[in-house]
Amino acid sequence: MLVFFEKLMTHTLSVYEGENLFVVKTNGAGDVGGIIAFIEDVVSHSEWRSGMSILVDHRELELHEITQAGVGIVSRFFQSVASQLGDGKLALVMNRDVDFGIARAWEAITSDNAEMDIFVFRDFDRAIAWLGVESVVL
Repeated sequence: MLVFFEKLMTHTLSVYEGENLFVVKTNGAGDVGGIIAFIEDVVSHSEWRSGMSILVDHRELELHEITQAGVGIVSRFFQSVASQLGDGKLALVMNRDVDFGIARAWEAITSDNAEMDIFVFRDFDRAIAWLGVESVVL
């Protein structure tokens, strides 16, 4: 059975080949459909290779409408594409306390079942340092 989710948020995707990095910048009202859409866009991108790292800039996204069930749906979807994602790193950068808490809940239920190292940050520069990349311009 296919389930479709309305997509309210938007995202842009940038590739930093020299850094082995994809950058996703989101904005708007966060929703399950929008989050799944950007994950699908990453793994289906012609330049994506398993094991690359991903920086997700959620500083302009509001996640407070996502429910516990929604967090679970996103987690299960992420785990379903874990082999395509590989063993790189995933850094999420959040702005608001409530969004940080929701992202940390997602990290907690997802990280044990994914090859990627996942970490949620409040500080963009710390996320860049953790990823070990030299230069990212948004």
